[in-house]
Amino acid sequence: MLEVSDLTVEYVTDKGPVAACTEVSFALRRGEILGVAGESGSGKSTLITALTRLQRPPALTTGGSIVYHPPGGSTVDLVSLDERRLRRLRWSELAIVLQSAMAALNPVMRLDAQFADVIYEHNPGIRRDAVADRIARLLRMVGIAPERARSYPHELSGGMRQRALIALALACDPELVVMDEPTTAVDVVMQRQILAQILRLQKELGFAVVFVTHDLSLLMELADRIAIMYAGRIVEIGPPQQLYSDPKHPYTQGLRDAFPPLHAPLSQLSGIPGSPPDLRNPPPGCAFHPRCARRMDVCDTALPVLQQISSQAERQVACLLHEPTNRQEAAQ
Repeated sequence: MLEVSDLTVEYVTDKGPVAACTEVSFALRRGEILGVAGESGSGKSTLITALTRLQRPPALTTGGSIVYHPPGGSTVDLVSLDERRLRRLRWSELAIVLQSAMAALNPVMRLDAQFADVIYEHNPGIRRDAVADRIARLLRMVGIAPERARSYPHELSGGMRQRALIALALACDPELVVMDEPTTAVDVVMQRQILAQILRLQKELGFAVVFVTHDLSLLMELADRIAIMYAGRIVEIGPPQQLYSDPKHPYTQGLRDAFPPLHAPLSQLSGIPGSPPDLRNPPPGCAFHPRCARRMDVCDTALPVLQQISSQAERQVACLLHEPTNRQEAAQ
């Protein structure tokens, strides 16, 4: 349903453009949950604001395409779409759940007024009683009593606000919901409840999800596929179990090894040494090579390209270790 090809997003600065996303490419199937993971500063949030065309100056999409395939309609490139047509797609086809519900919801409007704004905008002529019924049904879907529709955001708990924001994103039955770390601001118990509701609603309504988080262990339970980002590029894509059991990129392996298993013998955890690169002055070659324990000489100059692993149809990796000409050096 969504084809992203060579998407590049830059931030314009006095010292020149800074690429926060560089030549990002992936495909999203209808009804699929795609997880996007990586450290802070890897380009995750820039990617999703570009997908939904919500980026603001100094951010600028300078290359690539985001082709959306609506059900039963002609394809559209979201990058070149004008604001009027984009406004019609938002909420009815594409929706977003932001990280902080308190920042996303209007603090001086009751919940029902905010829901009604969205529903009236995309359903002109709808009756008032139908809007009230729709709001009540949306709130019930996420486990909130309909009576709380008359509440202001500050009168709700953090978990209720986040669930209300999810309900608001589903107000017009979108095909795609983009979620930017929607469970970060809540405690672990509420996080589990919200994730369970997301999975239940996704199976019930059939929408696709792009779920962005820094927590790889969370995506192992949630996603159908996971894309790992580093320094503005996707370095590996694959099914969760394959990424966990056999990570192909050293960065993916480092992320996996940073999380302790619940049931395992006592062991020493090892983190990834160093820090992510400064995107104003990225290192030559592979951006991960200054931190990589498996670095080869060629990594200092050659830029790896995301490509399919021949033995696994669902796997793609951008690592010179998997180039045929480099395998002998890597083994040594």
